Amino acid sequence: MTPTDSSYPIRDAFRRFFPNYAELHPFLPMEQLKVASSIMRCKTGELGYNVSYCDDCGYPLVHAVSCNNRSCPCCQAPLEKKWELERNTELISGIAYFHVVFTIPHDLNTLVKANLKILLGHQFKCVQDTLLALCADPKFMGATPGILSVLHTWGQKLVFHPHIHVCLSGGGITPAGQFVETRHKGFFLPRTVLATMFRAKYLCGLKELYDSSRLDLSHTKDLEAPAKWQAFINRLFAKEWIPFIGETFNGRGNAIRYLARYSFRTAIANSRIMAVTDTHVTFRYKDYADGSREKTLTVRGTDFIGMFLQHVLPRGFNRVRFSGYLTNCRKTKNLKLIHQLRGSVYTGNPYRKMCIAELILSLYGRDICTCPECSGKMIRLPRGMPKSGLPPRLMRCFSAVC
Repeated sequence: MTPTDSSYPIRDAFRRFFPNYAELHPFLPMEQLKVASSIMRCKTGELGYNVSYCDDCGYPLVHAVSCNNRSCPCCQAPLEKKWELERNTELISGIAYFHVVFTIPHDLNTLVKANLKILLGHQFKCVQDTLLALCADPKFMGATPGILSVLHTWGQKLVFHPHIHVCLSGGGITPAGQFVETRHKGFFLPRTVLATMFRAKYLCGLKELYDSSRLDLSHTKDLEAPAKWQAFINRLFAKEWIPFIGETFNGRGNAIRYLARYSFRTAIANSRIMAVTDTHVTFRYKDYADGSREKTLTVRGTDFIGMFLQHVLPRGFNRVRFSGYLTNCRKTKNLKLIHQLRGSVYTGNPYRKMCIAELILSLYGRDICTCPECSGKMIRLPRGMPKSGLPPRLMRCFSAVC
């Protein structure tokens, strides 16, 4: 059966407030329009239904289709779990993994919003180049580590706050083809060196983008003059860029489980929304400046829509990226080599080609291909099949749902 709007308060908020928001902002980017349309129609039946019935007893099942939009918080749970399982196959047993977060000063937020694809991509490149350069230094590791990077653009109160979470391996492949682990206890890269190199790479690259006229400065016209731009860069150089160094992840699983939450969630989960009225939305957030105390925030409905949509990424932009020995083009080859050097066998990724039925069975122990009434085989009807071709019992069920 199709869930009520109370089960998906984000969908309820978009249905109530997006029409007014669209009137107030008539030139919304196409990606934001697509996200809004997907969320409003997800699991409502407007996108169609998955229809199946038992080949033995005729038991019917009708489910509303999900939108599968990566910015929709209503239908990403199975994909999040699958991603976590896939990444777990890439962990090396027995070595440490470190959590590092790279942020940029809030002074850059307006410029980044106007140049999302260019500057978020630039931030990714600077993070990866910084870590690869420092890990290649024999003082720290002298090898190429595995780097998993996940972009996160929001804070707890839905403000625009672009930062990149990194899961960094405590071991890597040397130029001689050996696998070595860092000899340091705890995080092995000096925080000051890490921050200084990241800041230098980011700001030097930003200056190159400005010099080549690749930046949209229409929302920051005060930076168009070269003298004012240079003063802006100087202020950013004078700031202390502080990367966050989190706990060390030892063993399997927990590092990936932590990052999976950021890979398939956008801005806010349904569970954090406490109320949607005719005019306002109330949601929970953690105030990290006040000891992570949980508080509530109530905003106008149209403001909530804008706060959510500002985190929609440009089309084709990858929120998750791999580098080091995990780079996509050499990942399997490198993992086989590492396991061989450590006396184990790389079994590959058995989850990559799983269909949705196999995934649900693996994750939740539920076999959607087996009839819950008689254990017979469920037959899924093809999309676009006319209702006139449905079995009578299935037709009655379908009519009741619609």
